[in-house]
Amino acid sequence: MINVCSFECKRIKGDSKLDLRVLLEGMAVPSPYDRSVWKKLLSVKNIVGRAGAMPCIARIYFWTKRLRLRVISMRRGASRGVRICLVSQDKIVKNTFPILLLFCQLFIASMAAGDNDTVPLTPMKGVQWTLMEDLKPDSRAANRPIKQKWAVVVGTSKFKEGRLNEGLPMDKAAVNFYDYAIDPTVGKFRKDHVKLLVNDNSTRQNIMAALGKPWLGSLAGPDDLVVVFISTLGFPTTDGQSYLCAYDCALDNIYGTCISIEKLMDVLKQNVKTDRILLVLQACYSGNAELNSGAKSLFKTYNIDVDRVNLGKGYIILSSSLPDQMTWGDAFSNNLVQSLKEENGLVPLKKAFAEAKTKTEEQTLTTSGGKKKQTPVMKADWSGNDLVLGMPPVESVSNIPERVINYLSAEAHYLKANKFVQAGKLDDAKSEYQLAIATDPQYADAYSDYGALLCLQNNWQEAEKQYKEAISLRPDDALFHANYARVLSKLKDDDKSMEELEHAYRLNPKDRIVLCALANKYLQRQNISRAKDLLEEAITLYPRAAMLHVRLSYVLGQDRNFDEAIKEANEAIKLDPSSLSARLNLGANLLLKGDIQSALIAYRQAGKLDPKNPDIHYYLSKALEHSGDLNGARVELEQFLKICSPNDPRLPEEKIHIMELTGQP
Repeated sequence: MINVCSFECKRIKGDSKLDLRVLLEGMAVPSPYDRSVWKKLLSVKNIVGRAGAMPCIARIYFWTKRLRLRVISMRRGASRGVRICLVSQDKIVKNTFPILLLFCQLFIASMAAGDNDTVPLTPMKGVQWTLMEDLKPDSRAANRPIKQKWAVVVGTSKFKEGRLNEGLPMDKAAVNFYDYAIDPTVGKFRKDHVKLLVNDNSTRQNIMAALGKPWLGSLAGPDDLVVVFISTLGFPTTDGQSYLCAYDCALDNIYGTCISIEKLMDVLKQNVKTDRILLVLQACYSGNAELNSGAKSLFKTYNIDVDRVNLGKGYIILSSSLPDQMTWGDAFSNNLVQSLKEENGLVPLKKAFAEAKTKTEEQTLTTSGGKKKQTPVMKADWSGNDLVLGMPPVESVSNIPERVINYLSAEAHYLKANKFVQAGKLDDAKSEYQLAIATDPQYADAYSDYGALLCLQNNWQEAEKQYKEAISLRPDDALFHANYARVLSKLKDDDKSMEELEHAYRLNPKDRIVLCALANKYLQRQNISRAKDLLEEAITLYPRAAMLHVRLSYVLGQDRNFDEAIKEANEAIKLDPSSLSARLNLGANLLLKGDIQSALIAYRQAGKLDPKNPDIHYYLSKALEHSGDLNGARVELEQFLKICSPNDPRLPEEKIHIMELTGQP
């Protein structure tokens, strides 16, 4: 006897074709390799006869004409299951779809009939007729088989920003998960279906490209499974979100260089077609992000709060600990991988997670005396059967599109170029960037980074061409527009530079570099009010960045708001006592306010920080002159003339002024 375990029948989107999928189990199921047997079983005569239907139903042969059969052998316990897929190769008009659906029902009935002559045409145990698919042809069944499996695995322990190199094994955790995924006995992911980005390869651009159109977005289909595993440092921020550190993140510009969970989810939702996505996040809290940035934790939050993540249908998110707990290492990912390997990899994800959660709690409690407890969290919007990560895909081979092959080839040159840049071998890097662009003319990041290299070589005209090309390929990248604005400024095209900065600001209003550059542009145009607003926005995001307070102090001084300017300068000194510019700003605003003695104190304190700085001696000379100490002013001015640059524009005038101070004609 044959048992019909599941049945799905629907029209294929766009082609108006029929797609029938049936899972049959039982010892009477023929082998998928017995083509002659299956040909006989699928004949209209056999189906109509064994199902006991009226002979006139045979007319459906006129409508179907030919059917393509795909049979995939499966083993489940002691019984053998065979999953078949029938796809009509001819277009099906609306009024013939019910006839074909009936044909499929007859086929199910004939297979279930075994050696019996006829069976009644009614739903049998284990069968669900999907008649509503005719009314909703674009809908997809919850328990449809997984065609292909794809994964992006990221792990970062070594960062370009030295303060983040805390020695945590986040890269090893990623390699461990990668090894599990490509293991043919447990994970069963094809090696070319898994992208591993570790340490200096896990840049923000590389991660977003892997998750977006260049890789996952071009490969993962609607019936595929996608797994994203990220193990790195992370932290909550003053805007209430959680951010993950890429290799090239900068602590003084976290909103422009780190990856927010919100942005990550947006990229997946916009580019990846499937509605079956597993996201595993192991983010160790980094207190170093608070050194001089806006990564100020709120409400004692240390990790990602999955309850605040806006899931899409078909998403599962696993996080290494509760939001009020710190993740201390790779305990969760190691336990998860160990649990996923059980039952030859066919353990349900819920069961594996439950085991990993228990082990992680026990281990972290035992090793820290209860002070470093981690409780992993799972959140899902998943319908259908439990996800089994180690279930083999029903399609053993997927043809990778040519554009993706070109991208992967170009990526090899691109990554090599980046390593050459880090080593200071700019000519070698230039050659590799050119090869990357020649291999894949759609590689936006290659154009952008090549433009950055040309900027290092002061080749601004050629850099302009590269940034224009990068923007044409990816117009919504704020970094591209910000860098292009800098090039245009060097080329004295200030109006166009302003436009590009405004565009970058609209795309990412939290980027510190963009906020400061735009404020400078408005200050140059005497729009002090707008410059002040932009700097205040920046300080809200980066409250502990001393240089922002220094810049705001200068702008407020230009607006003759000396009290506020002095307040901001003092705040900058409080945040960074070694800030020379903060003390110079403080002295200048005190002098303009008329508080000469306080100004002298500020300048002298600056002089202790850097006795050979010509600006300190210049401004101290002016302050002493205002106080009536002409001899002291002369001494400081002589020191300025002695150490200043020969090209200093103040030099001619001050040479004349010192003669006036000494009483010389």
